[in-house]
Amino acid sequence: MKRGLILAMVLCGAHGTALAVDAASNAANTAANNAAVVIDSRYSSSGSFLPAVNAARDAAAGFALSRAMLTNVVAKHCAQIDVAHALRADEARNRWWQHNEGAVGAAKGYVQLQRAIVQVKQGEAAATQYRDGVMAQAKADAIATMESWFPEGEQDGATCDKVVDEYFAGTRDIGSNEEFGTVLGRLEGDMQAYRDAQSTE
Repeated sequence: MKRGLILAMVLCGAHGTALAVDAASNAANTAANNAAVVIDSRYSSSGSFLPAVNAARDAAAGFALSRAMLTNVVAKHCAQIDVAHALRADEARNRWWQHNEGAVGAAKGYVQLQRAIVQVKQGEAAATQYRDGVMAQAKADAIATMESWFPEGEQDGATCDKVVDEYFAGTRDIGSNEEFGTVLGRLEGDMQAYRDAQSTE
């Protein structure tokens, strides 16, 4: 059953977008660490805006992507119990996306921005390894959480009820996370400013 959880992680991307890559890619994770870039937010003389790039935002973006993967897989897993659980899990997932889509989109945009920066500084191979490392870690974190909730992939109705209740209560929302919520809120604002500046160029 554990293999089923991992397969589900591969098939379920964030909001229908395939995000998963090989979580066992140690080389990609090492490359991601080596490719770290630090930049402060700034406007150029032409008015272009570049969001800050730093370790705190790297970690927060990975967290958001992992939560997106986890949310989709939880809904898929709990839906296999019975119709009632399927309906509640699907509703909880939809609610989560309504509240968190902006943060996940900002995280994806940030990773794409980081990849572009690494590509300019270190080349295409390093940029690809950076992106793959981020996605591999996000996937690994989501799998670890699923396995802690559902050992051996068991379909436990009581655990599904508890987790789904947390989604409905908002405690699984990205903004409610003490470690990353504020960082992601600021990142979302910066990425919007970045997109706005690009659209006027």
